[in-house]
Amino acid sequence: MAHPFVQAARLRQAGEYEDAGENTRFVPGPRSEYARIRRLCDDLVAGYRGRAFEDVFCGREVICSAGGCWVLESREAMDLDGRDPGRAAAAILSDLTLVHGIGRVTERRLKGRGYRTVADLVRHPRYHDEAARLLDSVTEGNVRDISDLIGRRHHRSDPLLLEASRFHAPGDFVFLDIETLGLFSRPIILIGLARVEGGSITTRQYLLRSVVEEAAALTAVLPTLEAEGAVLVTFNGRAFDLPYIRERLGRHGIPAGLDMPHVDVLHFARRRWGDSLATCRLGALETAVLGLARENDLPGSMVPEFYDIYRRTGNPGPLVPVVEHNRQDLISLARLFALLRGDGNGGTIPDALR
Repeated sequence: MAHPFVQAARLRQAGEYEDAGENTRFVPGPRSEYARIRRLCDDLVAGYRGRAFEDVFCGREVICSAGGCWVLESREAMDLDGRDPGRAAAAILSDLTLVHGIGRVTERRLKGRGYRTVADLVRHPRYHDEAARLLDSVTEGNVRDISDLIGRRHHRSDPLLLEASRFHAPGDFVFLDIETLGLFSRPIILIGLARVEGGSITTRQYLLRSVVEEAAALTAVLPTLEAEGAVLVTFNGRAFDLPYIRERLGRHGIPAGLDMPHVDVLHFARRRWGDSLATCRLGALETAVLGLARENDLPGSMVPEFYDIYRRTGNPGPLVPVVEHNRQDLISLARLFALLRGDGNGGTIPDALR
């Protein structure tokens, strides 16, 4: 009989996926990496043979209107700097170029004439109206309008957006990472959420025991994603995670707005370290910036193969590295966010990358 890992690949290449139209494409990596992953698969299948899903993944079942799904929860020490609207306001109001019609040259000229902040511009004969509107937004802490303005006047990776995030309390940030059975139009099999509060980061991972639980998992996470004041934080989530979730919600006919503020750490990381590193993949940032090296990590591209083995054999072992990969992605995402904001507990940056 073929090795489970190889058999899963063959089945998927042949289109013999039990959910019609949901098959994914198997792409082998370098031979040495393939051999490592195959050994990992062997060890997991052997080590967890005969064990039940619920015994391996100590979690709980969550029941919602779309059915039930399994949730895992873990916690470890971590913190973010607290809410600091004064610091955020000072940083934003010192940038006169946020006012339409003012570029860097004009800003220098205006500051030389005593217009040091946007508040000073309220008395300027030409810029007073727009300066007053921006000042009102800052005074009210209207982060959405402020962020939209910064994105229009500068760029979605401008550090000023990270300063604007200080209008929010640490617990407002929802860190998100998903694992799927392909790059598009395939089921999501794991939705990971994390929040930092009270000196610790809590991760909640919605793991599908079967792909039929996808609608339940999506429904279960919506209250967190759509909570008032929530700010989504992802790594490449603008291009992948959020559009993917929207597509799967639409497929199941689940209504959702998902128009919360969104911080995509990838873009800030590229701006900060893009000239120093060959790539800004999360794994590369973990090694170079966070000083982490994962052991026996499962590449995200291999998640479909390992999930297929679990589904066909009922052996929960292949899901263990999938869950750990997702959990570590969430922790690293939160730490990178803290580092980019300059928070004290995010970690240290090597001198060469400062």
